[in-house]
Amino acid sequence: MGSFTYAQPMIPQGLLHDMYEIQSGSGFSQENGGQWLPGEDKKVQFKGVVLPVNDKDLIRDTGGTVIQYSEKIYTNGHILQIGARVEDSDGEVYTITQELGHNTLHPMKRYLIERKGAAAKR
Repeated sequence: MGSFTYAQPMIPQGLLHDMYEIQSGSGFSQENGGQWLPGEDKKVQFKGVVLPVNDKDLIRDTGGTVIQYSEKIYTNGHILQIGARVEDSDGEVYTITQELGHNTLHPMKRYLIERKGAAAKR
């Protein structure tokens, strides 16, 4: 009996472009009495796309607030953490504020984001 490959929702490759997850190289050192040690940020490349939010996405927002600068990032499998910083190919920096629920049977991921320096008053 052969193996089956099921169709999975994916973002079309033509929409995806290079994006970078910015990982901090700084941190606290227990060996130095818990002092903050500066370090260089590391950029991890992945493919993604920034899209506008729609009414459905805002309903899922646990904060219950509509934010003027909210957008969303789609990836075809790259996992991001809440609070992570992401740089787009145009240099715009975003912060992940929430993972938007999606079916776990496929690798596509969706995240609610806010542009750096553009947070709305709540």
